[in-house]
Amino acid sequence: MYDTLISGGHLLTMAGDGVGFIENGAIAIDKGMIVAVGPRDEIEAKDEPRERIDATGCIVMPGLVDAHLHSAATTGRGWAQEISPWMASGYGPLMRHAIEEDAPLWTLLALMEGVANGTTTFGDYEFPMNELIHSHIAIGSRAVVCEGVTELNWANREQWIADGWVPGEPTPLDRELGEQTLANELDLYARWHGHDDGRIRVIFGPHAADFLSKEMLLKVQEEARKRGAALHLHTAQDARENKATEQRYGLRAVPYLDSIGLLAEDLIAVHLSVTTDDEVDLVARRGARMICCANSIGIIDGVLPPARRFLEAGGVVGFGTDQSPGNNSHNIFAEMRANAMFAKIKTEDPLVMPAWQVLRAATIGGATALGIGDLTGSLEVGKAADLIFVDATRPPMAPVLLEPARNIVPNLVYAESGSNVVLNMVAGRIIYRDGTYTLIDEAETKQQVADAAKRFTDKVAADPGVNELPIVQLTRTGRH
Repeated sequence: MYDTLISGGHLLTMAGDGVGFIENGAIAIDKGMIVAVGPRDEIEAKDEPRERIDATGCIVMPGLVDAHLHSAATTGRGWAQEISPWMASGYGPLMRHAIEEDAPLWTLLALMEGVANGTTTFGDYEFPMNELIHSHIAIGSRAVVCEGVTELNWANREQWIADGWVPGEPTPLDRELGEQTLANELDLYARWHGHDDGRIRVIFGPHAADFLSKEMLLKVQEEARKRGAALHLHTAQDARENKATEQRYGLRAVPYLDSIGLLAEDLIAVHLSVTTDDEVDLVARRGARMICCANSIGIIDGVLPPARRFLEAGGVVGFGTDQSPGNNSHNIFAEMRANAMFAKIKTEDPLVMPAWQVLRAATIGGATALGIGDLTGSLEVGKAADLIFVDATRPPMAPVLLEPARNIVPNLVYAESGSNVVLNMVAGRIIYRDGTYTLIDEAETKQQVADAAKRFTDKVAADPGVNELPIVQLTRTGRH
């Protein structure tokens, strides 16, 4: 006898190199792991479950993977858009007022959004993760986390300006801060890696090639490799980064990282927004994985990251939502549609980035990019029961057409928004069902969010230095 039988829905398993469709399928789950998957009649004949879940009328598929997000930045949702440069003209000076004690609440808000829209795994890159991790534990999501190692100290910004620095120029580096943030990362790993039978995993997050000295980048790599942990690195995110590495080392970001041995199989390269085709091919050839945040980079920089090129070069691609000040949402359905549509428009070719390929990137691709493709991302025997139900009886999923051609995958990618997600399960435990979170109090959280937003905006408004920021001026002129 096993714990749970899910039966009656159409399965998208992601097994093999396609979407692994099974009509009227079933999944057997025991101790949080998948022990059988296949046609309903075949699985139901094997053994008796303790619990049955009817998935009739639903698409049952692997949970989505948000492979790169800054969860606590939800405090400033929509506050870093239509300005340039976005980091210096909005995000940096506004978000430095974030109240650290409220950070776990903002992380929980981001996770609630993702979970309700079908995300089961989050690649969270945020500070202070030793506190934020409790939000991941509370809601029941799977997480691959890092805190971020940096030598960029925003607290010194006024002194930089006094010394002649201007926004857009390479920032001065603070070695003491680098050592401190690396120590935080090591402590995070020691405390939380492997928590709850591996539901929580810790990797290392050197922030970017221009936020760290060569010595510190190599030190982070050394510490990560001692522990068999991956590096989660913002890579060639914008022109600022290439400018800084050229000034300091005479090379653009990707060639510089290659020259010091950072481009390797244990690297998760996020963005690759300002790369040449040759640089993209180099990253893929070295075995690094790519995470593409198309909506975020499109909004803040007007650029489409090269996910299509990376896939064509044989690389692994996952999707991330990045940060909601510049992306507005943590919704992987939105990322799927954006990646598929933007690539078609840019190339003027309707055949590139097909829906099946995009759906794989949002599931098994993201899991593989984070280094947990052996555990999640597809519905296969021996993997964790991380899955979602999508109601296919109502628009935009209805009607379901199976013959002579299926419409399920195109509708998931081009039409579904996540509103039809009716169940979210992680490691065999239901964490969201029919609009209700099973492990947290939604009403209490909403009230806490309203109170925290007031504290944050009061603090920002008290800083006279923000009055001339472009994002503030847009509001004063009635355009925001």
